[in-house]
Amino acid sequence: MISAKQEVETVQIGPEMVKAWAVEIGSSWAGARVRRIEGADTWVALELFPKGYLIFSWFPESCGCGIVSREIIERLAKLGKRQPPIVLALKSQIMGARLTGAKQINADRVLALHFSRPVGMEVSQARVLILEASPRFSNLILTDGELQVLETECHQRPDDGGPERTRPGFPYLPPPAVSGLSPANWPPQISPDDLGGFRGIGKGLIETLKKAWDFVENPVEGLSRIYGLGERGFSLDSYLPQRAGKALLVFPCILSGAKAVSGSPLEATGSELGTAILERVAGVAARNAGSRFSRETRHLRNRLEGLMRQLAECEQAELWKKYGEALLSYTEGILEGENEVDVPHWGDSGPEMLRVPFDSRLTRVQNAQACFKRYRKGKDIKASVEAEIGKLEREIASLEQDEMLAEALALCGEGIQEKGSRSPGGKKGQKDSGVHRFEIDVFTVLVGTSAKGNRQVTFKMASPEDLWFHVKDLPGAHVVVKTGKRTVPQAVIEKAAEIAAFFSKARTSPHAVVEMTEKRHVRSRQGQNPGEVLYTHSRALTVSPRLPGGDY
Repeated sequence: MISAKQEVETVQIGPEMVKAWAVEIGSSWAGARVRRIEGADTWVALELFPKGYLIFSWFPESCGCGIVSREIIERLAKLGKRQPPIVLALKSQIMGARLTGAKQINADRVLALHFSRPVGMEVSQARVLILEASPRFSNLILTDGELQVLETECHQRPDDGGPERTRPGFPYLPPPAVSGLSPANWPPQISPDDLGGFRGIGKGLIETLKKAWDFVENPVEGLSRIYGLGERGFSLDSYLPQRAGKALLVFPCILSGAKAVSGSPLEATGSELGTAILERVAGVAARNAGSRFSRETRHLRNRLEGLMRQLAECEQAELWKKYGEALLSYTEGILEGENEVDVPHWGDSGPEMLRVPFDSRLTRVQNAQACFKRYRKGKDIKASVEAEIGKLEREIASLEQDEMLAEALALCGEGIQEKGSRSPGGKKGQKDSGVHRFEIDVFTVLVGTSAKGNRQVTFKMASPEDLWFHVKDLPGAHVVVKTGKRTVPQAVIEKAAEIAAFFSKARTSPHAVVEMTEKRHVRSRQGQNPGEVLYTHSRALTVSPRLPGGDY
């Protein structure tokens, strides 16, 4: 785990880099379709088919946009502790939409991506995703085509230009404009001392360019090329990524004192962001990447991928049947081909031409029999393959929950009770694997620290009148307050809810919703993971995740 004293590398970008992103996205990514959306903590990633993944980070010390690999996204998703609300909004509003363009707002560190999604006959829905990529105003905002805010990650920050600037239901307002001349108003003659009075140039580029001014052939032309002010217009050649200290910047040539960074502006930023975000979110789960949970999960996921490929083949069973029927019905002549032959077939929708796999060493009838054999095999094993996939998915979910609960337990500074100690509500010498215990005033609070431990807490150790807690709509522990048929004070109820939030996927969120009911209203879901339940008569409590007497 990265300690509080360990410094995570900072990514500092200027307005010129945002301009480079807008030009690159507009020229190379326009037309790509949103196929997948992932997000956790302070980042969101869009898979834009067929280009790849764009990540957006609004964490103040590493905010920006860049290209990252699928492997980085999967690692970040696994390490993520909460899903930002804006992820659900993006999934409902831009999934399947096409990226139509990108632009920089006010020559500032604000990037707007425009999307269009068909919603009916010749009717499209416009949406805009806005990244405010400066430490002071770092944010991600989703608006409609008229820039009415639909959702935002950070609803309000002090001194950010007004409480309604990014609030849902209000028109979006960019951050307060930076003082200085906009690029369109830059004078033809510029000296190094003038740079501080211009908008569109970051501090990193200003400091680097001042030192290298006498070594650049035409620095004024270089600045003009960034904003397409000359006859050459916009060109990706104008944006060479480079690092100068903590600043990641672009310029038409590599400046003295800066180090070239490989790739395009989006690739360079994505590499820096991926490293910075991984370092920041790495905690107990990252430190335990080689643990039993991680190894078992990887093993099960490999098996699952194999079964998914097998299922895909099974789903082609009807096609193999059609191939066989086409071969048997063909009587016009001898079929010849190296690996495939074209055979006519009369289907439900009329005549069609099929390209059928063909083994020239076999007769037409023997090839048809081979097709029917594959059809029968796929049809016979499909149900068993689907059942095995469901079983593996439940096992993976159970392991991932066990890993998350084990991480929370480690943060307690206490381990599970050892054999020979008195178990909560049990006999001396009995071990309760997967169960942790707290004492709050005169009440015992039991916590399931694994999927099986959840089931034990709820269905073996809790009485009908005991209070049962679980975080809403997220994986987490079952928490039970042993009432002994006594009235439980509100303070004890709130502390138990805080424990339930801490032992859940919501642990790093500032607030979480926890649902409470009596154990008598909780019942098992048959055929599901151990500990998965249905409950009624619940009451919701909003609390901060924490342990009794702890400051986590």
